[in-house]
Amino acid sequence: MPIQFHTFFSYGFRPFFSSAALFAGLSILIWIAEFTGQSSVADGELDAITWHAHEMLFGYLGAVLGGFTLTAVANWTGRSPVSGTPLVFLFFLWLAGRISMALAFTGSIPLAPAVLIDVLFIPALVFTFGREVVAGGNKRNLVVVAAVGFFGLANILFCLNAIGVFDNEYWSRVGLGVATVLIALIGGRIIPAFTRNWLAARGHKVQIPDMGVIDKIALVMTVLSVVLWVVLPDEPITAFMLVLAGIGLAARLTQWRGLKTIREPLLGGLHLAYIFLALSLILIGSSILQPGLVPFSSGLHLLTAGTIGLMTFVVMTRAALGHTNQPLTASPLIATALALVAGGAILRATAPWVSDFYMPLMYASAITWSLGFLLFAGTFGPAAFQQHAD
Repeated sequence: MPIQFHTFFSYGFRPFFSSAALFAGLSILIWIAEFTGQSSVADGELDAITWHAHEMLFGYLGAVLGGFTLTAVANWTGRSPVSGTPLVFLFFLWLAGRISMALAFTGSIPLAPAVLIDVLFIPALVFTFGREVVAGGNKRNLVVVAAVGFFGLANILFCLNAIGVFDNEYWSRVGLGVATVLIALIGGRIIPAFTRNWLAARGHKVQIPDMGVIDKIALVMTVLSVVLWVVLPDEPITAFMLVLAGIGLAARLTQWRGLKTIREPLLGGLHLAYIFLALSLILIGSSILQPGLVPFSSGLHLLTAGTIGLMTFVVMTRAALGHTNQPLTASPLIATALALVAGGAILRATAPWVSDFYMPLMYASAITWSLGFLLFAGTFGPAAFQQHAD
């Protein structure tokens, strides 16, 4: 089929999901080369660790949020999808941010103008997404608009820190905290719903309860623990709340019959991502209480590479398949890619525990995780330009 740019900008998932996956795969390869000394392109005010953290959070996850919200809001409201000029504008704002941050990373331009360009995308996304939610009378999802707004606030904090207005370390915890709450909330909607539908279609008479007391307590504890982690990251009360929140999310997960979904990777992957979420909070909390025994990096990367990486991979895959009129099941290639993402996350979380094999595990985790996302980009990227029945 010929390349059709008007098709590429006909729905939010098309430009943002394929670009997010390509960006994730390539940026991790750049990061591991820089981290291990195989490359030395970092020559500006932005050090490699900060570039890596910022770009995976606001570059990769920012693009996924763009694709998800602009695609989902059409389903939520019954309105036409955001497309054409508004979508082109948003996508090129995101792309301009990635280019400017890359130039600052290499020292080609100063950091200040780079972050001022980069900070524009999420407020523009919030405005566009929020306008659609309000116009469609979809009050239930105003909380998602607010969450994306807080995610944008985190990037503003990064910007203020970078240009020397407000020296802070809040930006990463706020950004990760918003991602944690969004996954706990939205994952808690879609995982039981998708599982219930999948089991019913196969004749399984299994009851999956609607949101009950356990679910509500787990979500409240998650929000409280995240707020404490942002403002009091090293206090015992924060540690205890994070551990309790993780236990609560794990208890919630036991109600969703995840073992019955193993045969379908796109469902099993969602359950595994939620397991990673629960474990990551427990590990981060434990690392505050016992930093000498539990590496903080292990819990952090189980949250980022594991929970965020795997959850977004599956959500992007399901959206790409569903909106191009294809069955919601993983092909062997996508199942392999999903396994690579999960395996890469596990290797990354394991590396800090095994000092003798730390560097080999770092190499293996980066290459494995990256390959999973590059397979996604290679599969769905070309299809994003081709017309299907949305």
